[in-house]
Amino acid sequence: MSKDSKIADNPTTKEIIEQINAFDSFDALYRLIPFSRKLFPKLDSVFSDLSRLKEQASILLIPDRFNELFSQHGWIAYESMNLDVMKSAIDLHESEGLISAEEYLADSYDKEMLKWGILRFIGNNDFRKRIRLAELAQEDYLSGRYHACVPLLLSLLDGLVNDVSKHVGFFAKNVDLTAWDCIAAHETGLQTLASILTKGRNKTNEDSISIPYRNGILHGRELAFDNKVVAAKCWAALFAAKDWAGALDNGKKEPKPKEKVSWKQIFTQISETNRIKKAIEEWQPRNTENIPYLPFQGEVANLPKNTPELAVAAFLDHWCNKRFGPIAEALLYFTDTPKGKKAGMARQDFGKHIPASFKILGIDDQSAAVTHVIAELYFEVDGQTISKEVSVRAIYQDLENNPSVRSMPGGHWRIVQNSFSDVIYAPSL
Repeated sequence: MSKDSKIADNPTTKEIIEQINAFDSFDALYRLIPFSRKLFPKLDSVFSDLSRLKEQASILLIPDRFNELFSQHGWIAYESMNLDVMKSAIDLHESEGLISAEEYLADSYDKEMLKWGILRFIGNNDFRKRIRLAELAQEDYLSGRYHACVPLLLSLLDGLVNDVSKHVGFFAKNVDLTAWDCIAAHETGLQTLASILTKGRNKTNEDSISIPYRNGILHGRELAFDNKVVAAKCWAALFAAKDWAGALDNGKKEPKPKEKVSWKQIFTQISETNRIKKAIEEWQPRNTENIPYLPFQGEVANLPKNTPELAVAAFLDHWCNKRFGPIAEALLYFTDTPKGKKAGMARQDFGKHIPASFKILGIDDQSAAVTHVIAELYFEVDGQTISKEVSVRAIYQDLENNPSVRSMPGGHWRIVQNSFSDVIYAPSL
């Protein structure tokens, strides 16, 4: 590992910091030239926005600080880790010490955190295969059976890295867990964590430990590993490995050619950001009671265009008619997945339980980009009609698949697959 290696030096983060610093210099020059404000009267507001942006950009340094404090104790920063959790843990470490910070971090791996973490496994085939075992580990963890979930999580971690790397497992001496422009796979991340978890434990130890030493646990030398902190660190390592695998899926194993950004592009981006900000401020949520066509059951095309309820109704119509290609295209993906593979995954997930019909009951506009559409699904099972109510999360995205404001033109609604987890993964209805 490079002595001064920092996550903030990752290309994406470094570029943002350099642009902000460049604006600092430009701002000083702008204010020194007497006639500049007459030539560029609108720049004052731009620099005001940049000042606020610089304050917000301090969050870019949080992963480095987190790793400095916690990596040697078995925690590392990773992309899907909540930044507020990282920051609070840092604050607790500085005010109350390591033990309080570790207890806080362990408590953050609760039922909701594990639910969303495991659902993200769907986006990678090697992780998808292990959802069943991950859910069993989750059940043991939430029930306090740490003696059962820790060995299982360590074995899942080892096997997953082996399958993803197509080389060796997480605990092998020659494992390479780095990737370009990735927080989890930075030199101070998974690679460092692996070296700590594989430390030799050559004596039988009856004292409680706080780090999941793989060799000592699986070889029966650590006899008091069954505690929440050790188990939570196993979950953290597993979720960090998922982010590493996602980086590899996105082609980040090797650096990409750097694209230079012009001042014109930067100012255009600021203008676009302000336009989006205004659209967000003007947006107002709707009320189901004020929407005359809800509840809705009938011809999908009769629903208003560019609405989340139309997107969900179209999705459910495709499902009722076993059109797995359009189902795949409508889903939200966290990684770049080939079109043919998407259709196969959709058939596998949505092909087991096929609804006969559906009804759109209502909507819950949660933000300018997110709506939950409440729907009733009807299934024919053994000559009887069974109904299942689902809350379908729909997210509005721009042409580059970033969340956007629904009033912005050119976007599309995408459906979050885990909205249907209780149906599509159920053994029976």
